[in-house]
Amino acid sequence: MRKTKILTELESLCKKLAILVKYDRFFGRGGYCRLRDKSYFIINERLSNETKEQIFINELKSINLNIIDLPASLRALFRRK
Repeated sequence: MRKTKILTELESLCKKLAILVKYDRFFGRGGYCRLRDKSYFIINERLSNETKEQIFINELKSINLNIIDLPASLRALFRRK
Protein backbone atom coordinates (compact mmCIF):
# COMPACT_ATOMS: atom_id res chain seq x y z
CA MET A 1 0.00 0.00 0.00
CA ARG A 2 1.39 3.40 -0.97
CA LYS A 3 1.86 6.01 1.71
CA THR A 4 -0.37 9.03 1.63
CA LYS A 5 1.01 12.57 1.62
CA ILE A 6 -0.25 13.10 5.18
CA LEU A 7 1.46 9.94 6.43
CA THR A 8 4.73 11.06 4.85
CA GLU A 9 4.38 14.51 6.46
CA LEU A 10 3.68 12.94 9.86
CA GLU A 11 6.80 10.79 9.53
CA SER A 12 8.83 13.90 8.62
CA LEU A 13 7.43 15.68 11.67
CA CYS A 14 8.55 12.78 13.85
CA LYS A 15 12.02 13.00 12.34
CA LYS A 16 12.19 16.72 13.21
CA LEU A 17 11.13 15.86 16.77
CA ALA A 18 13.83 13.14 16.99
CA ILE A 19 11.23 10.36 17.20
CA LEU A 20 12.17 7.16 15.39
CA VAL A 21 9.37 5.54 13.38
CA LYS A 22 9.34 1.75 13.05
CA TYR A 23 6.83 -0.40 11.19
CA ASP A 24 6.54 -4.08 12.05
CA ARG A 25 4.02 -6.93 12.15
CA PHE A 26 2.57 -7.71 15.56
CA PHE A 27 -0.74 -8.03 17.37
CA GLY A 28 -2.18 -4.65 18.26
CA ARG A 29 -2.05 -1.20 16.73
CA GLY A 30 1.07 0.38 18.16
CA GLY A 31 1.80 3.89 19.35
CA TYR A 32 4.35 6.17 20.96
CA CYS A 33 6.87 4.97 23.55
CA ARG A 34 10.16 5.91 25.15
CA LEU A 35 13.01 3.51 25.78
CA ARG A 36 15.97 4.85 27.69
CA ASP A 37 16.67 8.27 26.12
CA LYS A 38 14.99 7.66 22.77
CA SER A 39 11.43 8.17 21.55
CA TYR A 40 9.74 5.77 19.15
CA PHE A 41 6.58 5.27 17.17
CA ILE A 42 6.04 1.56 16.68
CA ILE A 43 3.21 1.01 14.21
CA ASN A 44 1.68 -2.22 12.93
CA GLU A 45 2.45 -2.24 9.21
CA ARG A 46 -0.73 -4.20 8.41
CA LEU A 47 -2.99 -1.28 9.36
CA SER A 48 -4.60 0.98 6.78
CA ASN A 49 -2.97 4.34 6.09
CA GLU A 50 -5.91 6.14 7.72
CA THR A 51 -5.48 4.14 10.94
CA LYS A 52 -1.73 4.81 10.96
CA GLU A 53 -2.39 8.53 10.51
CA GLN A 54 -4.89 8.51 13.37
CA ILE A 55 -2.38 6.81 15.69
CA PHE A 56 0.24 9.47 14.87
CA ILE A 57 -2.25 12.32 15.36
CA ASN A 58 -3.65 11.02 18.65
CA GLU A 59 -0.20 10.47 20.13
CA LEU A 60 1.38 13.68 18.82
CA LYS A 61 -1.40 15.77 20.36
CA SER A 62 0.17 15.11 23.76
CA ILE A 63 3.55 16.49 22.63
CA ASN A 64 4.32 20.22 22.62
CA LEU A 65 4.35 21.02 18.91
CA ASN A 66 4.79 24.78 19.38
CA ILE A 67 8.56 24.31 19.20
CA ILE A 68 8.40 23.38 15.52
CA ASP A 69 6.92 24.97 12.41
CA LEU A 70 4.08 22.72 11.24
CA PRO A 71 2.95 22.60 7.62
CA ALA A 72 -0.53 24.06 7.15
CA SER A 73 -2.00 20.67 6.24
CA LEU A 74 -0.82 19.13 9.52
CA ARG A 75 -1.83 22.14 11.59
CA ALA A 76 -5.38 21.79 10.26
CA LEU A 77 -5.37 18.06 11.05
CA PHE A 78 -4.37 18.60 14.68
CA ARG A 79 -7.09 21.23 15.14
CA ARG A 80 -9.77 19.09 13.51
CA LYS A 81 -9.18 15.72 15.16
